[in-house]
Amino acid sequence: MKILFVAPRFPDPLIQGDRLRARQFLRVLRRWHEIILVTPAMPKPPDAATIADVCDRWVPVYEPRWQALLRVMLHSVGTLPLQTELFSSPALIRTVRDLARRQPFDLLYLHTARVAPVVDAVPYLPKAIDFIDALSLNMYRRARLQGGIARWLLDIEARRMAEYERYLSEICDIQFVSAVRDRAFLGPNVRVVSSGVDVAQFPYVEEGRLNNLIVLTGRMGYFPNADAAVSFASNVLPLVQREAPTARLQIVGADPPPRVRALVRLPGVEVTGYVPRIQDYLQRATIAVAPLRSGSGFQTKVAEAMASGTPVVATPHILDSLDVRHDEHVLLAHDDAEMAAQIVRLLRDAALRRRLARGARALVEQRYTWERSAAAINAHLVAVVEQGKKVS
Repeated sequence: MKILFVAPRFPDPLIQGDRLRARQFLRVLRRWHEIILVTPAMPKPPDAATIADVCDRWVPVYEPRWQALLRVMLHSVGTLPLQTELFSSPALIRTVRDLARRQPFDLLYLHTARVAPVVDAVPYLPKAIDFIDALSLNMYRRARLQGGIARWLLDIEARRMAEYERYLSEICDIQFVSAVRDRAFLGPNVRVVSSGVDVAQFPYVEEGRLNNLIVLTGRMGYFPNADAAVSFASNVLPLVQREAPTARLQIVGADPPPRVRALVRLPGVEVTGYVPRIQDYLQRATIAVAPLRSGSGFQTKVAEAMASGTPVVATPHILDSLDVRHDEHVLLAHDDAEMAAQIVRLLRDAALRRRLARGARALVEQRYTWERSAAAINAHLVAVVEQGKKVS
């Protein structure tokens, strides 16, 4: 097939979940199909090898940042979600229309609702959309943790996005999401295709780990990760250190906001910012934590820790996307006190760490590899084009 793939960002660098999912799916889909990738331009263009890894041709769309921000401000009283307005420029829509006029395509692939307005440019093409997660659910959860005008604005944006997601579910021929809970929020016809882990890039390591080192990973510019880091360092780590005084916390991830960077003032806390290889930190840590209080979609950071042999303590939010069982693959904790107790238990019990790590790695290999997920996506795309009708 010839696929016109539209995404809000070029899939590099891999510091965000949507970029990682696009990169891995494109890498596999290119084996069977011709891919024309359209995204907003980047300040620093990717090198030729990176482009060749994901598509046959990349079409960058240029727009000054000030124009995008002005468009969002002017449409703040409109009906479309603001983040859709931010990424779907008139230039992006024109580019998609012009490409489709000049050459035949078999399928339009929308990578997230942020670029979905381009559907109006090619109404005659079969359409697939990968929501990845329910952005409306993400914003509803985030609003519950905020106060004042921020909560009010997030509620408005969440309602707009929920309406837009329902509309897209109706007009697109097939839809994907990465987690079961998100499908329940979006509608029963949405197909769940999990994200995954490149298990070759995240090898299992059991020996040589440091003592009492806790790692918390994820892009810190993403609110749910930053919120988890601040809450854990402030409320849970002191409880752990009462029982394990040498316990340390590494917060590893790009774009930490000031409130996360300020956590280095707390005893035993390190904030690394961006690192080129998250694997190195996972392989040294005693355990990993995922103390999420909000968010949606597939928890890639948890799956990467599981693949690496780093035993995980997490809140039940991860159950939205990973079919894990407490005390077999991970340890679950429902509040700060329980999380601290489970961490101390794990720090003191090497046999438990090994058992959880081995069970978690086996689960990732069986269920959560990118090859498995991309093959599932491909089968659905081929079916919708061959049938020439909506797949339900």
